[in-house]
Amino acid sequence: MLLNLYNNWLNSYRGIPPTIWFLALVTLINRCGAMVISFITLYLTQQLHFSIAQAGYIMGFFGAGAMAGAYIGGRLTDKAGFRPVMFWSLILNGLILILLLQVRGFWPMCAAVFAMSVASEIFRPANSVAISQNTTPENRTRSISLYRMSANMGWTVAPALGGLLATLGWGWLFWVDGLTCVGAALMLHRLPALKKPVPEKKEENAADQVRQPARVSPFRDRSFMWFIILTMLNAVVFMQIMWTVPVFFKEGYHWTEAQIGLMMALNGLFVFVVEMPLIYRIEGRRSPIVYIRLGLVMYVLAHLSFIAPGAAVAAAIAYMIFISLGEIFVMPFSSNYVMGRSPEGQLGQYMGIYTMAYSCSNILAPLLGTQIIAAWGYTALWSLAAALAALVWAGFWLLERRGHYA
Repeated sequence: MLLNLYNNWLNSYRGIPPTIWFLALVTLINRCGAMVISFITLYLTQQLHFSIAQAGYIMGFFGAGAMAGAYIGGRLTDKAGFRPVMFWSLILNGLILILLLQVRGFWPMCAAVFAMSVASEIFRPANSVAISQNTTPENRTRSISLYRMSANMGWTVAPALGGLLATLGWGWLFWVDGLTCVGAALMLHRLPALKKPVPEKKEENAADQVRQPARVSPFRDRSFMWFIILTMLNAVVFMQIMWTVPVFFKEGYHWTEAQIGLMMALNGLFVFVVEMPLIYRIEGRRSPIVYIRLGLVMYVLAHLSFIAPGAAVAAAIAYMIFISLGEIFVMPFSSNYVMGRSPEGQLGQYMGIYTMAYSCSNILAPLLGTQIIAAWGYTALWSLAAALAALVWAGFWLLERRGHYA
């Protein structure tokens, strides 16, 4: 039995192009230092003494910058190619992170966080195009999962290490995060060139086929824009793990930064262990929307875990397991859907708008989350998050029944 599990795990990695492994390695190096974003809400409230409402507004600027960066990154990638866009995004993000340590006032912090977010999010559409243009339809979802696995492996390391460094001083987080961004950029620049982009043949497995529109503006692709709206709403639910859950662990459970970091690392560890073998077993069997809806069910269960009676540690572990399962089902299949739908020559724009959906959620998630906490408390937030996930599930179900994703 153990041998079969091992062989299944090993087979899940076979057939993925070397370029994708290289991109995953660059991402791993970058994400291992991604500690500032894991603790920025705590930094703003505990170190700089902003109120929880002020922290929410600041993180709203993070979301606005992410939206701008995603759109700019998509346009630049279609014009200049993915490699220079990825390189300069990493360099600028690293430098801004180091400078961010010197910012103190509310409005300067809003501007600095906005700039950091723009520089960071320019990277994502370029990276998605690099993955799409160096894979085949048969291994694309697994390639996305490999990239996500490297990101989650870094996410496993970053919160745990960040929690320990925060006990030494907040400055360590900003310096390490900034230097790992620069290091990832230098690795991308110095190692052998990535494969040049080639037109992708839009041939899909029967279960993964997505109807492609004629070459038009993505904003005029009605089915795609409905998909984007629903994606933005499900991301608002998921993003609570970044913006309000750490604060809940601090204020509700009275955990230390190190304890919070270790619990948050469970998300990355679970995804790292489970995602690739699971995707390998289910890829191509059902349409991407079916798996996205299954992920939304996991989001509902995750937030209900905080409301259910029981010990704090048990509730936190249940939340991390359910939210991780939801992430595994929602995110790679969502990316695969967008890659399959985009017309030739417009993948950067389509992926840019898809990234904007998550960027917009980075405006709404902290703003709504923190204001709900301030007005009604954490229980209201978890209840509303579960209800929103259920509503989005119904939206995907309705659109699929009406043939929008044929």
